[in-house]
Amino acid sequence: MKLINLTDVKGAAVWVNPELLLWVGQPDGVQSSMYGDSKGRASTRLHFARGEHLEVQEAPPEVVARLSA
Repeated sequence: MKLINLTDVKGAAVWVNPELLLWVGQPDGVQSSMYGDSKGRASTRLHFARGEHLEVQEAPPEVVARLSA
């Protein structure tokens, strides 16, 4: 089993099992723009197979890079 180290929104280290992860996306209430949004916070919501979700501080591209490394 491979675990990925990320940071939750309060700054604590969390370990994520990518095998249980369904998809990653922006947190609820964050709107994206094709021009970029400098005001938006860079965080990601992870959605797991059992219906749980976790918000982490890392931006979506960084999370995807860590998952595919």
